Amino acid sequence: MASRTQSKLHQAAAVAAAIVLLLSWAGLLHTGEFISWSLAPYDTTPLVLRPPSGTWEREVSDFFEAPPGSTSVGVLIVGLSVLLFLTALRRVSRAAGARTRLMAGFAASNVLVGVGVFLSILTAGLLPLKTSPYPGYGWTVKFLVPQALLLAILYTLQAHTIPKSLAATS
Repeated sequence: MASRTQSKLHQAAAVAAAIVLLLSWAGLLHTGEFISWSLAPYDTTPLVLRPPSGTWEREVSDFFEAPPGSTSVGVLIVGLSVLLFLTALRRVSRAAGARTRLMAGFAASNVLVGVGVFLSILTAGLLPLKTSPYPGYGWTVKFLVPQALLLAILYTLQAHTIPKSLAATS
């Protein structure tokens, strides 16, 4: 009887962890929208003040200003996280709780980095650092550098959760 109750608790925990993981990926997808904002520095600039058509600054900014460019960053971020998760899931032990811990770990890292990116945008916006006047990529670099570092941390953390072999997690 106690074993059956414990099994139901493990199942409930796994379902809760899966839901939280899915929600964290949704949040990470939204985080990609913040990052694509940094990649489109001319999005609010009147057309006559934007760089000329055909220049790399204008082409890149225009691409990330609207879909598919504005959504591609989030899809890429979440896609890489999902790929790392599926790789880890294939290698993790089927022992009770191992997969739940894996889902919880991925969800926690997604949430922490998503919040970190949001806070880095707020913090960088307050910094008097101006490598060039607004708008432009020289201005948005103060946003892009911490975002890139946080994403590198995310993928490093998630890659380290992948067991080298199934035997290592039994």
